[in-house]
Amino acid sequence: MYEQAEPVRSPFSGPDSRQPSGPPPQPRPVRQSGSRGRVRHGNGASDKQREDQDTSSHTYKNAEEVKRYATSADRAYPGGASGRRGLCSFLRARSSCLAAGIAVLLSLCAVGLAPLTFSNKQEISQLSTAVDALKRDQDDMSTTVDALKRDQDDMSATVDALKRDQDGMSTTVDALKSEQDDMSTTVDALKRDQDDMSTTVDALKRDQDDMSTTVDALKRDQEALRRLSTTVDALKRDLDNERSPTATSEPRLQEKALPCFPASCPEGYTKWRGICYKAFNTDKTFDQATAACGEDGGTLAMPRDAETNAFLITLHNSVSEYRPFWFGLHDQREEGRFEWVDGSALGPYSSWGPGQPDNYGGREDCVRYFAYSAWKYKWLDHDCRLKFYFICQTAPGTYCILTIS
Repeated sequence: MYEQAEPVRSPFSGPDSRQPSGPPPQPRPVRQSGSRGRVRHGNGASDKQREDQDTSSHTYKNAEEVKRYATSADRAYPGGASGRRGLCSFLRARSSCLAAGIAVLLSLCAVGLAPLTFSNKQEISQLSTAVDALKRDQDDMSTTVDALKRDQDDMSATVDALKRDQDGMSTTVDALKSEQDDMSTTVDALKRDQDDMSTTVDALKRDQDDMSTTVDALKRDQEALRRLSTTVDALKRDLDNERSPTATSEPRLQEKALPCFPASCPEGYTKWRGICYKAFNTDKTFDQATAACGEDGGTLAMPRDAETNAFLITLHNSVSEYRPFWFGLHDQREEGRFEWVDGSALGPYSSWGPGQPDNYGGREDCVRYFAYSAWKYKWLDHDCRLKFYFICQTAPGTYCILTIS
């Protein structure tokens, strides 16, 4: 009733193929689109749609290929219509299997992508946390850098202040050194003054000894005067008796001079080497000072040697250390030829200051002592019309005793 169907030939076997009849060979596997193992980002539905399209395209290509082989087989063998029907049934069964396999594969891909997406989210979260921490560290570092810059500015200001202080201290040290040098100079001057004062003290002690000797001599002279006064009184009484009217004869009186004795110096004068000296603290011209000394029977002082000059300086300082004093030397009669006020020549001794005498301005003919500077107590010619202190000298007075016989 039914005709036996002919066995279906494999469309992949040629006319000379000796392979037995059976199910057709498996078609080439469907290739997945995209990179294997690569994580897809974006919409999962669109990815699945693209995969379905790729699978359908490959299935269609395989079906066309099978159909092409089948058509050639139908042309080569009889009974080709039945073979085509069997082939179509096979293809429909294979398409269902392929669709089911594709669905399973897509499910597996979705299940595999889920943990990957979660893992990526965790990594992204961790990266975001790390980025935030780095930003905070960057902010902290910026704050630290700003603080360090401020500290650097403060340190620069401190260094500048220290440099200014150092400069100030250097200036102070230089000033102190200068003051120290000045003090050393002052100390040296004081030492020299001390030496001069020691010399002056020694001279004063010698003068005191001389004055003590003079006082003792004056005391002896006073005692002699007292005795002489007693003698004079007795002689006066004898003379009165001799002149009485009862006397029968009047003898002739004869006067005889006895040796004279030196008297003391005028008031305020100091005796030195038999000469009386006095420093006056009154301002006078040279001529006025000469006249004042003449009132005491003397002249302006004449220091003819170093010892007398040193003694006059002592008198000078006893009145004033910083005022100039006239003494008795001049060249008023002939310029450049200095002489003492008693008319005698200057002699071998002199104590001129540096560059003196210079007759400055042509009017300096009288001599005085320097009163200041390094030339203190040296001789200086000056204008005779100017007024200064002065020193006088005079010889001590004498007294003589007359006897009547």
